[in-house]
This record gives sequence, C-alpha cells and structure tokens, in this order.
Amino acid sequence: MKKNTAKTTSTQASADPSRQLWDVLIVGGGTAGLGAALYAARYNLKTIIIAKDFGGTGNEAHLVDNWIGEPGITGMDLMNKFIAHVKQLGVTFVEGTATVAKKEKNQFRTTVTSGEKTTTFLSKTIFLCSGMKHNKLGVPGEEAFSKKGVSYCYTCDAAFFKGKVAGVVGGSDAAGQAALLLAEYATKVYVFYRGEKIRAEPITAERVYSNPKIMVMHKTNVIEIKGDRFVTSVKLDNGKEIKLDGVFVQIGAAPDPTLAKMLGVALNERNFVMVDKENRTNVPGVFSAGDMTDGTTLKQFITSAADGSKGAQQAYLYLQKQQGKEGKIVAY
Repeated sequence: MKKNTAKTTSTQASADPSRQLWDVLIVGGGTAGLGAALYAARYNLKTIIIAKDFGGTGNEAHLVDNWIGEPGITGMDLMNKFIAHVKQLGVTFVEGTATVAKKEKNQFRTTVTSGEKTTTFLSKTIFLCSGMKHNKLGVPGEEAFSKKGVSYCYTCDAAFFKGKVAGVVGGSDAAGQAALLLAEYATKVYVFYRGEKIRAEPITAERVYSNPKIMVMHKTNVIEIKGDRFVTSVKLDNGKEIKLDGVFVQIGAAPDPTLAKMLGVALNERNFVMVDKENRTNVPGVFSAGDMTDGTTLKQFITSAADGSKGAQQAYLYLQKQQGKEGKIVAY
C-alpha cells in the first residue's frame, strides 16, 4: 500500500508522550480518527493519535467527488489536508500499531509497537477508529501471487499496468473506481462480478459500462489465480480462463475487533463496534467512530468525520463529569 508521506511530527511540547497522561488517545489515523482529534483539540483536550499509516484507506481513493467543497480531489490530497489541519491544533502524532489496550480503573493503558520498539501510553479516554481491512478472495494463487500481480490497492499499483491487461474482482463503487483508473493505463480491464449488475454509485456504474476498455463479466466468480513468477491468468467458475497480468481484489472489508474485545466493548454479529447515536460504546470512556462501527451502513468520508466529531464532544462531557463539572458545549 502506498504510504502517506505527510510529515506528522507533533507540534506540542517535545516532552516524551509516553510519560504523559492524555485526555484522549485515538487509535486510527483515517477520517474518523482525524475528525475526532480535530474536535478533541478544539475542546482543549490533550490529544494523541496513533496509526501505522495516517490517512488510512482514505489514501487509496483515486477520486473523491462527494466531499463538500473539494470536487475531484484525490484521497491522498484530502488526507494530507486533514492531517495538516489537525497538526495546526497541536495534536501529537505517533506512528505505530496499537497491539494491546486495557482499562485500569479510570485510565487506559495502550501498548504501541513500531518496528522493534514498544511503547505504552496512558489516557483518560480512548477512541477506536481503526477502520477496516480489505477482504481476501481466499482462492488458490491469491497468497502466492500477492505483490506479484495480486493487489488490494488500485491507486498504489494501477500505473504498473500501462500497456497490460488487468482484472478487478468486485462490484462495489471501489471496484468501479478501480476499473476506471486502470483503464487509464491498461489496454483492457475485466471486471468479474458475481451479481447481475455492479453495485457502484450510479455515476460510477455509468462510466464503467460506457468505457470501451472495460468489460464487465456478470455472474462470474474467480476460483483460481494462476501464473509463473507473476500472474498470467485467472480461472472462472464458468470454466473459462482469462489471460491477464494482474488482479485487483475489491470485495469489501471487515473491522479488526482485537482491541475492542480486550476492552470489553460490545460487538455485533459481524464484529462491528456497537455505538449509540453519540458514538459511545458500552464501556465508559471508550468511544468509537468511522467504518468499524455499526452506527451507519453508509461508509463515507463525511460520515466518518461526523462520527469522530460527535465522539469527541462526548469525550469532553465525560471528562468534565469525571472532574465533577457540568460540561458546557461551546458552538464554534
């Protein structure tokens, strides 16, 4: 995956962040996490945000046409703007992966790994905003040819298919966007979808079906990915074998419930974090926002940002109550 290279050095005091008690610790650097960080900082809460890759899967969006005021912006550019905005408010950024989270009385202890280094952070509240991970096909050849023609990030790898033939598996809007971007480089793009019509947003679907370089194969499943050193073809469940140079898997994503389970947070049957309308979980002091929650089926930049802002407001009120104060919401 292409990594967001936006500089994320903290603009707060240079004191060791592991020796401080944070009002808000956010796990996840995508739209929800950055939205929560922005609002938490505006409530003057001491805030730290932890992520392996700031911007998250938002970095992968080839074209974002539904963020108000920024038509046609790339996901990477939009994420860079989010990061720059949050940095202006003095939020501390830490690159790493949160591997352990525990509640100890009224505090939370979060362990973060970065390379061989392990660091522990203490906070009064914690936000789970780690989004979702790409689903895999689970067919022969997928693992063997990972990074050898099998990709899950079309914005990262599309340019490598200039003058070649590519395939996209899936019928979502992401799959449609993948096919459209690949068509700018490849000589031909196949879309393999098990349904009768792709489920992309109407404008995306229209562009896919009208593009002469794209062939959509409906009611079709890829059952094997074949190759030598690199991908050379895919085998379909109708018995056909299609020669191509690469496969982009775009069949949705699923949340990682690991930290939520450690904290005793309630999950639904699909492992999405259960939240109320204010993005509070069943565990006091634990909030969650974005794609990993059951708050909405509309998984978009704008809904994730809204989730983060609501959760941050509730974190402020929670902390005020812990101090025996009545939180006053200020309209900015």
